Amino acid sequence: MLFFKSLLASALFALPLSLTGIVSTQSSAIAQAAHQDDHEHAVEHFFVGLDIQEILTRGDYIGLSNPNYNRLTFLTPHVNTEDPTSSHFHGLGSYSYIGAVENPTVLSTSTNNRIPETYSEQPPLTLVPGTGLFDGLLISMATDLPYSDLGIAPVQSIQTLDENLFGSSDGRWTGSLADAAIALELVSITPGLHVADQSATNIFANVGDRYVIGEGNDFEEFMPTFWTDAAAPVGNYSATFKLQDISIRENRLGESGTFTADFQVASVPEPSVSLGLGLLGLVAIAKRRKRPHQAT
Repeated sequence: MLFFKSLLASALFALPLSLTGIVSTQSSAIAQAAHQDDHEHAVEHFFVGLDIQEILTRGDYIGLSNPNYNRLTFLTPHVNTEDPTSSHFHGLGSYSYIGAVENPTVLSTSTNNRIPETYSEQPPLTLVPGTGLFDGLLISMATDLPYSDLGIAPVQSIQTLDENLFGSSDGRWTGSLADAAIALELVSITPGLHVADQSATNIFANVGDRYVIGEGNDFEEFMPTFWTDAAAPVGNYSATFKLQDISIRENRLGESGTFTADFQVASVPEPSVSLGLGLLGLVAIAKRRKRPHQAT
């Protein structure tokens, strides 16, 4: 009896700590899901656009030639439902300048080149248990969180659905993709992370491989699935890509800058949570053992 009283006291002492851990974890998740930038970030897939702006019209290098001119660009939408005219794209896979305005250097990437976007402070997308063809794996999945819908479609697919978004930034990314064969090229990937199509077939065997996601202005949305083994080590996993036009025509579109998708295999519950729940279980056992004694 003394043992169970001692056990109960320990459980009650640990319970506030465990609940604190649970509340803290839940609050963090809720805050992350509610995170917004200055505009409402709708849960949307990504887009392929062609940059047709010849001269930069904003930023530190205004007036210089646009290093992305006639290049493919990987875009993420930011839709403002309260003021649709301010809806716009962020270029993730794009070239950029660095250095003095008088003599800048062109980089084949930019400071805004990650999914989720770095400025959002959103953690890497969590891989979750798969079902069906992906049963027994941890996979990427669209949720209510921004950036989780990893589908890719041509910008022209929203021309009549969202004219404000389509024509944002003075129509900068509305160039035609006609006759282009748009491919994802794998630049680098964390060991243990894989990329599959909707039939669960891996689309990359080695770095440098290319996979055609669509052709022209009206290809269907391509949905990649990122996955690891269910027993993959806890930690962060990343894959870096660029877009290529691999058509056989002479004047192919320029490649995009590189961009990276970040994922995580989540850790087990915090020790305080596990301890608290475990002790509560022991308390329940103690009560069940105590009842027959009281009945005699």
